[in-house]
Amino acid sequence: MQLIMEILVSIFLLIGAFFILIGGIGMIRLPDLFMRLHAPTKASTLGLGGFLIASIIYSAFHGRFGFAELIITLLAFITAPVSANLMAQAALHLRLRSLSGEVPESINRPLPWDRYKFGQRFSSTKPPMNPPKD
Repeated sequence: MQLIMEILVSIFLLIGAFFILIGGIGMIRLPDLFMRLHAPTKASTLGLGGFLIASIIYSAFHGRFGFAELIITLLAFITAPVSANLMAQAALHLRLRSLSGEVPESINRPLPWDRYKFGQRFSSTKPPMNPPKD
C-alpha cells in the first residue's frame, strides 16, 4: 500500500511540475501581454492543483487530514482567474493591443470611462419626450 501511495504522489508531482514548466515556457515564448496572461493562470492553477493533490494523498496515507491543502486549493482556484481578469482590464485601460493587430469586437467598443470627457457635467434634466402620436 505504501508503494501505491508513493507512485500516486510521484505522478501528481510530475503532472504539477509539467504544467508549471509549460507555464514558464509560455511566459517566455508568447509574444504579447494578452497571450501571456493565459500561461501563468492556467499553468499555475493546474500545476498547483497537482502539487496539492499529491500533498492530500500523502497526508491521507499518514493519517492526517489535508484541510490546509483544501483551503489553499480553493483560494488558488478563485484568485488566479480574478487576477488575470484584473490585469487584462488594466491593459485595456492603458490601451494595449495585441501584436497581431487583431482586436476582437468585444474589446474594440468604447471603454466605460471614455463615455464622458473630463470635467463634463452630468445633466440632471431628462431629454424631452416625444408626445405620443394619435
